[in-house]
Amino acid sequence: MIEVLDSAGMREADRETIENLGLPGLVLMEQAAAAVTDVVLERLAGAGRIAVVCGPGNNGGDGLACARQLRCRGAEVEIAVLVPEAALRGDAGVQLTLARRYGLQPVMVGDDLGGLDEVLGRADLIVDALFGTGLDRPLEGRWAEVVRRLNASPAQVVAVDVPSGLSGSSGEVPGEAVEAAVTVTFAAPKLPHVLPPACWRCGEVAVADIGIPPWVLEARAVLGVVELADVAAWLPDRPADAHKGRFGHLLVVAGRFGRAGAAALAARAAVVAGAGLVTVATAEKAVGPVQALVPEAMVDPLLDEPDGAALADGFEASLGKATALAVGPGMGTGEREGRMLEWLLEHFSGPLVLDADALTLLAERVEVLRGRSAPTVLTPHAGELGRLLGWPTARVVADRRAAARELAARSGAVVLAKGARSLVVGGGRLDLVNPTGSPGLATGGSGDVLTGLVGSLLAQGLGASEAAAAGAWLHGRAAELGGETCRGAVPASELVRHFPAAEAEARGARA
Repeated sequence: MIEVLDSAGMREADRETIENLGLPGLVLMEQAAAAVTDVVLERLAGAGRIAVVCGPGNNGGDGLACARQLRCRGAEVEIAVLVPEAALRGDAGVQLTLARRYGLQPVMVGDDLGGLDEVLGRADLIVDALFGTGLDRPLEGRWAEVVRRLNASPAQVVAVDVPSGLSGSSGEVPGEAVEAAVTVTFAAPKLPHVLPPACWRCGEVAVADIGIPPWVLEARAVLGVVELADVAAWLPDRPADAHKGRFGHLLVVAGRFGRAGAAALAARAAVVAGAGLVTVATAEKAVGPVQALVPEAMVDPLLDEPDGAALADGFEASLGKATALAVGPGMGTGEREGRMLEWLLEHFSGPLVLDADALTLLAERVEVLRGRSAPTVLTPHAGELGRLLGWPTARVVADRRAAARELAARSGAVVLAKGARSLVVGGGRLDLVNPTGSPGLATGGSGDVLTGLVGSLLAQGLGASEAAAAGAWLHGRAAELGGETCRGAVPASELVRHFPAAEAEARGARA
């Protein structure tokens, strides 16, 4: 797992390394600058002029050190400093002095930004060393204008640590922010490197070792990027003497007339993902289509207008056999479905995944889940996440991790917040982010497939966090494989077809 820090954790890691381990800050700065220098020279391939644009603090110091190292390696480089000389103190001040001693004459840019325009106009590549991970507010006024001018330049940008304008502590883009072709960060990735929408401003991200020990970083990580090896470790073994009774029985409560496909997709995904048995409880008029589409699954019809006694008659036998429950795809959101969900929550004490219509029925009352002792997974997209919390969708999109953490706190459940770079929050020391997937997932039915996949893994004995993270990884990898032949959307049924290949990659990694 790739461990990710926020700005507070990175400050603590720097402090621990400098103060307690005794590695001087100037050494860390030189190492950081060397990493940026290597990337810049690779990108420029020995031709053209480099503009290093420096702001206050250590990020500006990194830029000044980079400019000096570039000069020593024969590059044509100019420096634009956007703060008064007196603002460059400590290690950054040392770097300004060294730059001058090495023959560089930084342009000290005034309020009119004319000097910046001249430097940028001669540049074939720009190094953004304005602000680092510690920025905690949107850029305004002069600084916002500086960023706009960097983005307007035709030269590609290499950002130092994070593109200026982003915070090291979230995936938000709070205002004007540099659009980088490459970002060189130090010691470990930070939240904006892996979380949307900020990660789309970072371009390619290179992580450089600058001398901070791994145990110092590990203790301060706040997020983990799921890797193939993690999924390999989570998947259940299937020994030579395996039988269906060893891999659980998933009950899928889904589908109504006209929405049988949602139930069938979830059930088919559960079968292919390895559940020993799958039963679909669905509306009477959806029974035939589900049986035809998923012959491996058993199908129980549900009465159209059940009272309490009829609900018990329809569900008790199935619940008694089920090791996990998946509820919601195509189920409907009427009074009948509301009664069904309430009855299930009251009477089923095993692992549970809720999606789609089940989430709509729980809007702004997710606290009813807090009493569950068994693993519970919620799989909302941004709109559903907003409805569950009573937040506008735009607020969720701006900081999906904050929304997912709030929902996990209110519900006591593990939250799989769907979307590009899906997040798994709750149930573990670290929040998790899934790196697999493609725009091909933006099509109807893909969420139903994910529900069946997560439910299948729960039925096979995985914990809530592991089932959600492994399910998201396999789902995304199947979309990537499907995208090799489906150039636009990957139909949900095609996703299921690519599960075995995605799973084989994970099991092959374990072998």
